[in-house]
Amino acid sequence: PTATIVGIDPSNNMLNVGRDKIAMQELSHRITLHHGDARQLSNWESNSFDGATMAFGIRNVPERDIALCEIHRLLKPNGRLAILEFSEPDDSHGILGRLARLFIRYLVPIMGGVLSGAPREYAHLQNSIQDFPTPSEFRQLLQTLPCGGFDMEDVIHMNFGSVQLYSGRAMKASPLSSSESNE
Repeated sequence: PTATIVGIDPSNNMLNVGRDKIAMQELSHRITLHHGDARQLSNWESNSFDGATMAFGIRNVPERDIALCEIHRLLKPNGRLAILEFSEPDDSHGILGRLARLFIRYLVPIMGGVLSGAPREYAHLQNSIQDFPTPSEFRQLLQTLPCGGFDMEDVIHMNFGSVQLYSGRAMKASPLSSSESNE
């Protein structure tokens, strides 16, 4: 494989953990990590990435539309987007969805806080999940961004509706070739 990977995170602690893992796997020649904010990715040129992923992070980004438009700007036309994110399960997932919702609302903050010694972080996790748009609302946001949006190919519901994988492609005009731009 010849792919190169660029990772961006606002947390230096997370970057340090990632750098250690990359070094242990001897992948530093292919993976680089940078401290940054998804709302301001000016260090990279437009239309320069084939794909972008984000896992369990977009719900913590204020001004999500700005961050998503920055990602859109970096992607080549039809570049792939995949976002993995939590949400509160709704009643369409049956009794197991309702149980998962209770688990996320009440047990995760208590158990996570006790096991980690960081109860505030787990209270924040539950609050950020509760405040995140529903899967249909988030899909609509991705499709209707002012920058052009994404053609959302799929939303896969997992873990009884508590996790979704959103996948789509950047909708934008292909850059003109040099011969077309001279006509």
